[in-house]
Amino acid sequence: MYLKVKQSVRLQGKATPPGSKSQSIRGLFFALLAEGESILNNVLDSEDTRHAIQVCKNLGATIRIHDNQIILQSTGIPIEPAVTTLHTGNSGITTRFVMPLLGFCKNPLQSVIVDCDEQMRARPIGSLVTALTQLGLIIEYLNNHGSLPISISGHLKGGTAEIDGLTSQFLSAVLISLPCADADSKIIVKNLHERPYVEMTLDWLKRQNIQYTHQRNKENDVFFIQGQQKYKNMNTTIAGDFSSASYLIAAAALTEGCVELTGLNMQDPQGDKRLVSLLQKMGADISIHPTSLVIHGGKPLKGIQIDANDIPDLLPTLAVIGTYASGKTSIDNVAQARIKETDRIHSMSEGLTLMGAKVEEHKDGLTVYQSSLCGARVKGYGDHRTVMALSVAGLIAKGVTLIEESEAIHKTYPHYVNTMKLLGAHMEETNDINH
Repeated sequence: MYLKVKQSVRLQGKATPPGSKSQSIRGLFFALLAEGESILNNVLDSEDTRHAIQVCKNLGATIRIHDNQIILQSTGIPIEPAVTTLHTGNSGITTRFVMPLLGFCKNPLQSVIVDCDEQMRARPIGSLVTALTQLGLIIEYLNNHGSLPISISGHLKGGTAEIDGLTSQFLSAVLISLPCADADSKIIVKNLHERPYVEMTLDWLKRQNIQYTHQRNKENDVFFIQGQQKYKNMNTTIAGDFSSASYLIAAAALTEGCVELTGLNMQDPQGDKRLVSLLQKMGADISIHPTSLVIHGGKPLKGIQIDANDIPDLLPTLAVIGTYASGKTSIDNVAQARIKETDRIHSMSEGLTLMGAKVEEHKDGLTVYQSSLCGARVKGYGDHRTVMALSVAGLIAKGVTLIEESEAIHKTYPHYVNTMKLLGAHMEETNDINH
């Protein structure tokens, strides 16, 4: 599938981004661990959330779906898997979050296999596996050491473990599970990246009155989690997704017109809301309201230096904005962007260069100079964020841009193209590159 994008000088109208993927999947797993009926409203409907829903069903939950509302009935802990193999697709968050949960199976001697699609097999899990073995699980690599598929048995007892903070999902996975372990736990995290995603997890723990403490020093973060706690069933609404909204925000800022985005709460702990303040600093006209943003586009922007360690998913969007802003935009300290669904530092450097941009690729980021873009055929690398970011570049490029593997956007934002078209963007998905 290809995404065909033509230059679009003006976007106008109102749109509502989907519910947060990160919050939707957290909500599903917290509901799975809680006994009783939980109601989640405004849940994102995407490939990743569908995989998480199926995993929850396979672990014993009964789930009813009405539009964007999920009603999840669970018996809590212990978990009784209905299958011997869980398939998590290419969802990193689902894969990593479910691994420690398997330490609560009713029969700890029974192994459960966790497998995934090709893209996820290339992403790291080694540090999480090591930590979970320190906490009581028995994990065996079935193909290649350090990657999926794996076999998990044993009981999550608690205790002391060290974990790499290169991806926040490792830490969030154990923070969600360890309150239910038999013993208290101490988790030492080295080089913690992506802190807003950890704050998102901690916000869920606080709402559940979970007892923990957090100490931060120069070398590491230390979490003390009390064991033998229980989660309560809930009725909650998932906030709008700032990661998905980032493409709409950027597109609205880089073109003429006025766009209102509803369902976004700047008080939500999502880190990617930082795009709003970054764009304002660069000169964008964005007004913030309690549950919406209004972007008056086409204003001149100036390049700035950005430490993107906490916002790796914004690197593709920021790179496109950098081609529009005067001077140069430096996006630094975000080496973990290389171990997402693809190497996003390289995918964006390559794609924007093919479109005529001056881009310098670094080990941990990009330097992007103001450039006049021209349409080109570019690779999406099967990565939803690369594809959507390059589509924004296509809106401000002369001519036609053709993005390969555009079906990747269905991983997190299935209605992206339709939403953009309603705002006036010239883009369409096609199987015929000559169409």
